[in-house]
Amino acid sequence: MSDGERSAFEDAWLNRLIKAAKDASPKISKRKAGPSVSNMSYAIPSKKSKTDHCPSLPTPTLESSASQSVLSLQEPKPLSAPAPPLTPIPPSPQPTTRPVFLPLKLKQSKLTFTKDLQTEEEKEEARQQSIWKNNERQAEAEARVAAEQAQKKERERKLARDCQRRHRDRLRAGKEAKSDDSQCESDAEGDSHPAASTQVAAVSRAGYETWRESRNGTLGGAKQAKATRTNWFHPFLWPGINSAMQKAHWKASEAVKILQRDQPELYSHLHRGTVHKWVAKDRNQWSERTQKKIANHHELTGSGRSGALTKYPALVQEIQETLQSLCTSGLVVNTTLARSIMLGLIQGKHPEALTKHFQCTESFVRSFLQSVMNWTVRAGTRAAAHLPADADDLCERTYFRLVYCMKWEDIPPDLVINVDQQGIYVLPNATKTYHARGDKQVDLVAKDEKRAFTILVASTPTGEILPIQCVWSGKTDNSLPKPSAVGMDEALAEGFHFTVAASATSPRSHFSTLKTMKEWIRKILVPYIQSVIERDGLDKDQKAILYIDVYPVHISEPFRMFVFTEYPNIILIYVPGNCTGKYQPADVGIQRPLKHRIKAALFDWMAKEHQQQLLAGASPEDIRITTSIPKLCDASVAPLVSAYKFMQGPDGRDLIKKAWANSTTVKNQNLSIASLTSKQSHRALNGYLKIDKTLHEEISARCGKVFGLADESAIEADTDRHVDFDDDTDIPFEDVVNATFSGSAESEDGLTSAEVGEDMWAYNNSGEMWSTTRSLPILASD
Repeated sequence: MSDGERSAFEDAWLNRLIKAAKDASPKISKRKAGPSVSNMSYAIPSKKSKTDHCPSLPTPTLESSASQSVLSLQEPKPLSAPAPPLTPIPPSPQPTTRPVFLPLKLKQSKLTFTKDLQTEEEKEEARQQSIWKNNERQAEAEARVAAEQAQKKERERKLARDCQRRHRDRLRAGKEAKSDDSQCESDAEGDSHPAASTQVAAVSRAGYETWRESRNGTLGGAKQAKATRTNWFHPFLWPGINSAMQKAHWKASEAVKILQRDQPELYSHLHRGTVHKWVAKDRNQWSERTQKKIANHHELTGSGRSGALTKYPALVQEIQETLQSLCTSGLVVNTTLARSIMLGLIQGKHPEALTKHFQCTESFVRSFLQSVMNWTVRAGTRAAAHLPADADDLCERTYFRLVYCMKWEDIPPDLVINVDQQGIYVLPNATKTYHARGDKQVDLVAKDEKRAFTILVASTPTGEILPIQCVWSGKTDNSLPKPSAVGMDEALAEGFHFTVAASATSPRSHFSTLKTMKEWIRKILVPYIQSVIERDGLDKDQKAILYIDVYPVHISEPFRMFVFTEYPNIILIYVPGNCTGKYQPADVGIQRPLKHRIKAALFDWMAKEHQQQLLAGASPEDIRITTSIPKLCDASVAPLVSAYKFMQGPDGRDLIKKAWANSTTVKNQNLSIASLTSKQSHRALNGYLKIDKTLHEEISARCGKVFGLADESAIEADTDRHVDFDDDTDIPFEDVVNATFSGSAESEDGLTSAEVGEDMWAYNNSGEMWSTTRSLPILASD
């Protein structure tokens, strides 16, 4: 405190004491051990106080010590005898109504009034001590509560362990009793084979008995007398699961039903949730983690497994030598070629090897090349053209172009023709082949040559298919199939047209050129239009629509001028760039089934050629695959005729109609007859012409005739628009058609055989299928 504050504080206390003395009674009661008031001295300030009216109290003195900063009461000295009573104070002008005693209780200790007179340092120290004591008391309370909770949890865990132990004892006793009953029943029936469901887990984890024996039930882990969890990735279990998933279109519940129906002894305890966890979330295939597990349990490459051919080692050796001779000669060895050779050797040497479970599919051939031949294949990839962001708007505008022309030009659906090119390989040849692993030099014969040709396939919404044009590389008719080729007479009778590309830039090119497109219009399109006019009794100047994509030849000025000048009644309407897979019927649902039938027919021809060489006595090393273009040209005619006749039949017509109907937009504006000619489409056309200035200006200029609407970038990107579906030749045609129109993810990568018998891991080392054996084999390790 400052001097002024201290002086004011002392005055206040002194005034209180003086007032108390004034109001006190003249008599003070005697106390046995209490000190006498007269023997006390008070420290008072230097200021003189008014005490004249209180003679019974001693006059206080001021102790002027520099170190003393508070008012203190000095402890009186002890008395030998009680002090005499004080003299009563004479009555004042205003006497009190009752006696008042001095409210000061003195003790035998030094009394110091320091609560409000402490320094800041002392206050802070007292506060810190109080906080520390509170924290210490709180910590002790928390520790006491934690100890009580720990003891409670320990008691609960002990009770739970005892309960679980009693429950396990009851279950063990029940299982033992049940096992004894089942054993008695099996002995009574004379069945010597144990239940398959109890052995599946043991067989799938054979080789780990020593590990289970080392577990002692304490620190070494729980005891396991036998395996209880099944390793579904074991070779004798996984092929069936993989096959069932493909059959069930990657639905886990359906696959489990198939497995439990066909082989209940193996898959009776397989749950659909277990299978569902193995499938990738974003596509219909096994997840990366599952594929790693499969690879860890059975590595196929170089393992030497031959599956169903294990019983015929001489045949396997012969196939191996034949394929090796083809590889040495530099010929491209692909799956189709290898399968034709293998199937020819099997049918010639051991036809009994072909059963209902094993047909030597392309899936088996790929596994054979990896396992027995230790071959691999490398392939390059490139990004495909993507749908433009405004694909639906572009397709909608194209839809109303067709609707407008059909409505106001009175064009029937039979005269709306869509045409597209499709490449066909008669002998697949490319820069990739199966070859031995690790070789740095891979020789190929005719590496840059293609044994292929182009076909132009045209169709209408009514299901009609126009005759096929075949375009071969070269400049003269010598490059075409001979008139004596098998099926040539039927092809010419159906109106087929065989021609050469005669490309000015590439003599080996077999793609459509301006020359071939003009020939197609003159010899196929115009005769078809004339036949429809005569059949339906239409006007001679009846207009027709040619619906084609933005292939560079199609949008070139010479081609458009050729159509406009020589055939003005043909209206050109183009498929939007990069939208052929969405809005061109040929790409949506016609090319893939047609190509599959042609490929399967060519394979049959190739297999017969190999079989004839074997029957003629040729040795495996003497078998040769012809690379002669003239011979391959002749062999391609019959498959084309066969495929064309199928498309003319009722199933083929339905397939074509479905392809037109599946060419649709998000607004369900498809190219079917019902959609193009409906009154709803005509009403929508009137509204669309009011809001779409582009189509309005086109029609105003020239009745829907298009003049170079597609940009150059889209044209270049659209040249590689087609997806090359690599479907195995052994896949049924119905499955190819279903995959084409299902829109499922697996159809984009091609279909493969899902039969268990084609999987090499489905057979044991004796060449017998795991599922057909009476008892499960016990493997030492796997």
